[in-house]
Amino acid sequence: MNREWLVTDSDFARRWQRRFVQRGATLEDDAGIAGWTPTGLASRFRQFRQLWENVEPPPGHWLDLGCGAGTYTRYLHEGGRKAVGLDYSQPSLHKARQRTSVDIPWVAGDAQRLPFGDDRFDGVLCLGVLQALPEARPALAEMARVVRPGGEIWVDALNARCLPNALGEWRRKRAGRPAHLRYDDYTTVTGELEALGLEVRQVAWLLLLPGRLGRLQLWAEGGLVRSAMRILPGAEGRFCHSFLVQGRVRESSRGWSSE
Repeated sequence: MNREWLVTDSDFARRWQRRFVQRGATLEDDAGIAGWTPTGLASRFRQFRQLWENVEPPPGHWLDLGCGAGTYTRYLHEGGRKAVGLDYSQPSLHKARQRTSVDIPWVAGDAQRLPFGDDRFDGVLCLGVLQALPEARPALAEMARVVRPGGEIWVDALNARCLPNALGEWRRKRAGRPAHLRYDDYTTVTGELEALGLEVRQVAWLLLLPGRLGRLQLWAEGGLVRSAMRILPGAEGRFCHSFLVQGRVRESSRGWSSE
């Protein structure tokens, strides 16, 4: 069953763009500019970094798509990669440039119409973006287009199967309010990536507690809780706030190999 939550509100994407422009213009912290609480961004970054450091993503030229104030862009650079940060919020890019001492290119652009040629990057990192778009496929297709064969895409999405997520949006709908965010089923995202010529290498579940339970976040990320969730069938899908997919572009996806 496809559990992707469709957004039919024609102003959904424009409304989110206005919010991010306003955040970039009025807020100073990376978390606020990106739309997270400080503890929320810290948790997401910790969980991402653990996954990233457990594998060996390709070196080279990487795009941080939806970079906000540049938290992950700087991390890519510090890890020895040539990083480019892209966002549609000019104020956020200005903040990113201000707080970065090194020469990182910051580009204004739309995730659904990237201003780059084909096979331009060795990888794309796209975190916290899909939920602000009316559908996932156009942005995923653009990511696949700009990544070379053998390169990788790391993309996350809010989990449509998560019970707290579903409850929150059900309450909004019942109150007659429009959808606040868009949610994806992990099988939809992985299916789209495979159709675009990628091999899905891992799907990781990201556990993020509500703000009122923030003091328990580090404990929840620990091995005991994660092990228990893996043992219980379906627990990660039902209680994890979001998921992250690592995909690699197949060498044959452009009709040639790199022999």
